[in-house]
Amino acid sequence: MNEKRNPKRQKPLPFKMPVTDFNDVQNLDDGILFPVEEIAQYPLPGYVSPTSISFSPDDSLISYLFSPDNTLNRKIFTFDPKTNKQELLFSPPDGGLDESNISPEEKLRRERLRERGLGVTRYEWVKTNSKRKAVLVPLPAGIYVHDISHSKTELKLPSIPASPIIDPHLSPDGSMLAYVRDCELHVMNLLSDESKQLTHGAKENGFVSPVFG
Repeated sequence: MNEKRNPKRQKPLPFKMPVTDFNDVQNLDDGILFPVEEIAQYPLPGYVSPTSISFSPDDSLISYLFSPDNTLNRKIFTFDPKTNKQELLFSPPDGGLDESNISPEEKLRRERLRERGLGVTRYEWVKTNSKRKAVLVPLPAGIYVHDISHSKTELKLPSIPASPIIDPHLSPDGSMLAYVRDCELHVMNLLSDESKQLTHGAKENGFVSPVFG
């Protein structure tokens, strides 16, 4: 004869599942309430980590963007593998990039790249001299160069909201800076601080800024 087997009852879980509904929490003794602010916050909990990791030209330092207060506002830090020390390399003047000082063209560029970081969002090592350690940092106020050896920060190329500097890039040897301004391509010699416009007639030929046109 086949004996009738009773189905096994599942053992209760040793923990309570977190809930977000306040009414449900009142019905649970050990319920956990997650505030909406924590659920919808950005960056997500546990996802704050160094980004834009790079080596200095002489490979003695590791640099990266990081937010010590676990927000979107990032600064440039360095780590010395020999001493195991982390140091703040560059903190943007006036807080750097925020939602109030992003140019319309920069907003479009950030949307295309799905970029949400604030403060310092980009940087590049300047490689004009192997003995010199300096980083180039684009900010809303312009292009900054921070010299590590002398702890000196210089505004190399000012920017204004009506004529912002778009998408700056260093040449491979670090001596030239290319950027877009007023729909035209420009280049700047970082050794002599001289700028030159390479293209002409963009607006005359019908190309206008998608924002200011």
